[in-house]
Amino acid sequence: MIGREFRFHHGGKGAALAVRVKSGAQSDRIKKVLKDGTVVVNLKGNKRDSNQELLDFLSGELQVEKNKMEIIAGQTGRNKLVSILQIQPQDIQRIILDKIA
Repeated sequence: MIGREFRFHHGGKGAALAVRVKSGAQSDRIKKVLKDGTVVVNLKGNKRDSNQELLDFLSGELQVEKNKMEIIAGQTGRNKLVSILQIQPQDIQRIILDKIA
């Protein structure tokens, strides 16, 4: 593009979280972190509503507004990638490790 200056801009600061959802559990909880960094989350609800339930649960656990979270991959499977804005990866790690300790 001649004559036009192009600049990249950075988006919102945040983190991406790999999650494996297990529906039909006795309670909602962060169960464990796998060796590859995937966070295993147990949810009480059924598989059909797991996306909304996951965002509701993570919002409460991480103290992040739901409108700052989005499932960006895996909407129909149990393995998901969640984008979370306005929280740093090290804060997510600390919170999750505290929950499973």
